[in-house]
Amino acid sequence: MRIFVVVNQVNEIGFRQTTALLIGAMVRRKHEVWIANVDAFSAFAGADQTTVFARAIKMPWSGDCQSVQVQSHTRSETVSSLERLGSDDVIMIRTNPGRDIQRTQIHESFLHLCCAAEATGVRVVNSPENLRYFASKSALLSVAPEFRPTMVVTGDLQQMLDFIDNAPADCVAKPLFGSRGENVMRISKSDKDLKAKLSATFGTSQIVLQHFVSAEHLGDKRVVVVNGEILAVKGHIAGIERRPAVNDFRANLHAGGSAHQLTLSKDALTAVQCAAWLLNESGIWLAGIDLIGDKIIEFNVFSTGGLYDAIQFSGIAFDDLVIEKLFG
Repeated sequence: MRIFVVVNQVNEIGFRQTTALLIGAMVRRKHEVWIANVDAFSAFAGADQTTVFARAIKMPWSGDCQSVQVQSHTRSETVSSLERLGSDDVIMIRTNPGRDIQRTQIHESFLHLCCAAEATGVRVVNSPENLRYFASKSALLSVAPEFRPTMVVTGDLQQMLDFIDNAPADCVAKPLFGSRGENVMRISKSDKDLKAKLSATFGTSQIVLQHFVSAEHLGDKRVVVVNGEILAVKGHIAGIERRPAVNDFRANLHAGGSAHQLTLSKDALTAVQCAAWLLNESGIWLAGIDLIGDKIIEFNVFSTGGLYDAIQFSGIAFDDLVIEKLFG
């Protein structure tokens, strides 16, 4: 099987990234792996059919390919090839539009080309039609109320202020799109200049406001799900617990948070499983589900991470298991 793994920039792949781990697992399982930038796709529409192309670099086969070899190859390989995609091929989307806002149009165009590829029989993981919806933090509206915090999606400043004023405790404000905890704020109704703070951070954009969720530890948990099921082996769940740095409530690792071994309560497992079924029904076969306590706070559907630390904590080859479940 030929698998085209698509990222923002090929030469930015690092060995700790889940993408590098998955590429290594694909190679070890003897898949033919090509790696492409998000702007490397094109399509030709003739009188009879449409053909999608990708300019990509090929990973050499190695029976013991590891993520460090993936990083080395993607940093050094300069020879690319224009490949024609067919019905036996797969596009695996590992882009992150939230980290590449200045090229939003390129990411949108890529998803459109993936839809065209699907029409020719190419399999695309995850569904390009539904990725954009579930990448928005407003997608949490689709989750049953018992599994998510009370929330509002709005661009109306007065509605934001009313929601905060009526909240039983603090709130968290987030942009609809983004990653790494950028512009995520914890807000109290007692904050000074709250109106000015919201306006300065978000302008007139629509945002998500959620009631702050308390848990045993500050931070959140990331759980990896595949094909509608929690990825787990012998009681070890693929994912991590992320705890924030001192004087910060954000647990994102890029915001200074630290990774810890994951444990989940029975109620949290139920919430994640229900969300996994929801994603799977929409063609989101590989995803990360983030939660605090037993409440889901957002989805990570483009290029979910967390496997490197999960493997280190458990000793389980979760990267191999993901590829086995997705592609055999």
